[in-house]
Amino acid sequence: MGRIPPLTGVKDLVAVLDGLVGRPVGRRELPAVVLEGNHGQDAAFVTGYRDRLRDASGAPVAPHALLGEALVERARRSAEPDVVLLDELTRQLEQTMPAAAGGLTLSTYWTCRRVLDIDAGAGAARAQRRTLAEELCVAWEKDTPGLKGLRSFISTGGAGQISERLGAIATVLVAWPLEWVYRTWLNRTRRLRWYAPKVRSAGGPAATRFLAAAVSLSKNGELRNRAALRQSLLLEALAVDLVRAARRGVLLPRRRRRVWPFVVLLPRVDEPRSATRRLLDGLVKLHRRGLPLLVLAADRTPVDQLPDVHDEQEGRDAPSGRRRVQTPAGAADCLRPLLEGRARSAGAGVVDGRLRVRLSGEDQTEVSDWLDINVAVSPRSVPWPSAYLGVLLALALLAGAVPVVNWVRQDACHDTWAAQGVRVGVDTASEGCYFTDGGSQELLRTLQDRIRAQNAVADRGAHRTVVFLSPLTADPQGKDEQITPAGVLQLEGAADAQREFNKQAAGDAERPYLRLLIANAGYAFAQGREVADRLNTLTGDGTSISAVIGISQSRQASVDAINRLSPDLPVIGAAVTGDFMTTDTATFVQTQPTNRHLARALTRRVMELKRKKALVIYDDKDRYSLNLRQDLDTELAGQGIGLVEPEVVRTPDFGQPGVVSTLPELAKKICALNRDNGITLFAARGSQLPKILNEVQAECGSATGTPFPFLASDVDTLIEYPELPEFAHLGRYTAVDLSYIAFSPDHHSDHAAGSDAFRAAAAAVYRTWTGTKLPPRASNVLQQLRNSVDVKDTVAQDRPFHLPSDDRALAERPLYLCTVAHASATTPACLPADGKPLR
Repeated sequence: MGRIPPLTGVKDLVAVLDGLVGRPVGRRELPAVVLEGNHGQDAAFVTGYRDRLRDASGAPVAPHALLGEALVERARRSAEPDVVLLDELTRQLEQTMPAAAGGLTLSTYWTCRRVLDIDAGAGAARAQRRTLAEELCVAWEKDTPGLKGLRSFISTGGAGQISERLGAIATVLVAWPLEWVYRTWLNRTRRLRWYAPKVRSAGGPAATRFLAAAVSLSKNGELRNRAALRQSLLLEALAVDLVRAARRGVLLPRRRRRVWPFVVLLPRVDEPRSATRRLLDGLVKLHRRGLPLLVLAADRTPVDQLPDVHDEQEGRDAPSGRRRVQTPAGAADCLRPLLEGRARSAGAGVVDGRLRVRLSGEDQTEVSDWLDINVAVSPRSVPWPSAYLGVLLALALLAGAVPVVNWVRQDACHDTWAAQGVRVGVDTASEGCYFTDGGSQELLRTLQDRIRAQNAVADRGAHRTVVFLSPLTADPQGKDEQITPAGVLQLEGAADAQREFNKQAAGDAERPYLRLLIANAGYAFAQGREVADRLNTLTGDGTSISAVIGISQSRQASVDAINRLSPDLPVIGAAVTGDFMTTDTATFVQTQPTNRHLARALTRRVMELKRKKALVIYDDKDRYSLNLRQDLDTELAGQGIGLVEPEVVRTPDFGQPGVVSTLPELAKKICALNRDNGITLFAARGSQLPKILNEVQAECGSATGTPFPFLASDVDTLIEYPELPEFAHLGRYTAVDLSYIAFSPDHHSDHAAGSDAFRAAAAAVYRTWTGTKLPPRASNVLQQLRNSVDVKDTVAQDRPFHLPSDDRALAERPLYLCTVAHASATTPACLPADGKPLR
């Protein structure tokens, strides 16, 4: 074997690599370390590092695979070199598992690998699937202890009539049910749910199940000779198994001793399009958080002949300078934050998942001595009490705590928690867990039950998940003046869109179903950060989450929650209008007109009414209200309309005082302004509007023969919500002719905005699912939203739009000014509004 060359900086690099190999990967993302050097120094480093993965007796201390020269030459002569390399890679990983850590089970990989060796025949598709399933089941039974003997007994029978009868009984009671269970597992297991979309995106059959897709990869299948697809499928299967192998299990004590990543050593990576180059590229593409895999490779291609690479972190082509190729010491500096737990991914030296290291210089005596003294990786020690304590505690609980087990089974609220007198968090329950008690917000409880039923239907097939994140519960200090947040009405719109979308998916094999999870961030996003953390955990647990929608409110707290979510997770706003939502976040997608467009529409209305002065009422502690007031000031002043000294109202959030201006004095000012050919524009939260209108009604309602104009923006909940308290019904305030901004011409503006957000997520997921060769992970859905998505469907045929949207496109979206009717049971009258720039 080679010896690690003792060059300058190698000591630092080896020490950091040893540290990474000697502890669990956790949620970190390990880059591939690609070495370049003269006179075979790079290959010597890789092969020499293999010796550090074994102790003095030659026993492995971490599982590893070295794909050496002889294997590469054998693969080169093979018709399928990728299969040869991967078979040897998996064989070595299985054989080098440390004895104390138990055996390595690669069931997903070998299931996908056996498909390549099975001849499914040339008959009908159903017959091919049946043949493939039978052959896979036979291979599974042969590899499963106990089942191999049973299969032999059934196949050959025994001596005498009794054995024949026992074989027949075993066939009916054991073999047939096992085959049915295994075939169902192949088509339903989450481990193989990614297989069909990958095959479909590569031009394979429009299948949604594993067996239907796998037929095309069987021995005589139409995609059998597609080397890139074949390798991609095998590598993805291997990644699934490695992630499972690194997870701890209470009843699997040996897994607690798996405190290392799996190490793949490639001492020879040849020219582009070679098998080793394809393998390295494939392993790099697998890189993701939590994948316990470390790749060390020696690249024979000279640095000046390498193609231009793309820097994922900088978002531009990386020059051939410092960030492209690192010295060993520089590479150690890039990896050290990973080792010390200060970052989940390496620094700026990583380009396209690779950390390139240039080995050069003369041998250093100090480094050589250090390598001679420190000869092997030292994984973190896990004593037997730590490994077996979980098993002992589990047995104790099972033996004497059956009531506790029953209570845990009944706890449907494990992803939610109590806060502000309600429950916040993510509703992952199937029944019996609500955000509020039975005495309030009946609509929210009804929606939770309805969406759970719709999710149960989606669970039957291939699906992805969309999360509706928003404040969904009322002000805990509101008492009898509680007004439900608009997010509940937007959730209703999303639920209706989900129902219609899944109806269409039921008749279209190419469409995935969409599940909808509800996440309550608490009143005014008070628990937004905590709920975002919980969503990040669920996203990392493989729950198929592809996008977040909703948000519903433009607040600093909502910006903080969005920025706390995974940077790969797209966030699609519903009725969110703050100008700052897209500028202060990296993943937010705007679907409705912004405050700037609203201010233009309201200013046009002021001009139509020929008012010369305007009073703006706003909340100086609310970023949304401040933003809208600034836009109104700009647009009104630009049209020569005088600005009266603004008035301040504050929503009484969490102990801060409520309305600042004395209500009677404010009412007098509003009435006097109207008599002086002025107008009032309300730019604060809608929950404060009824209090002001009540005072205005008392001050000048009886003295004025006809209602006077009053403009507002955020009041849709006071129009649409079916459970409003009596004081919040705006039609009862006859002193004013109240007009407000809406996104639909009926009284269901928030409903339409929620539906639009879900439709945008569905369009992006569907485009990723069918229109690209990428799996529908959240990061790929986000990329589709950034590139181009047309939201055009039969769910809402009259509301098509395109993403991403600029100022002009948002100005073209539906926008209306609706006037509240004073007669009971009469819907508002709405006319189109114009959010385009004023001249």
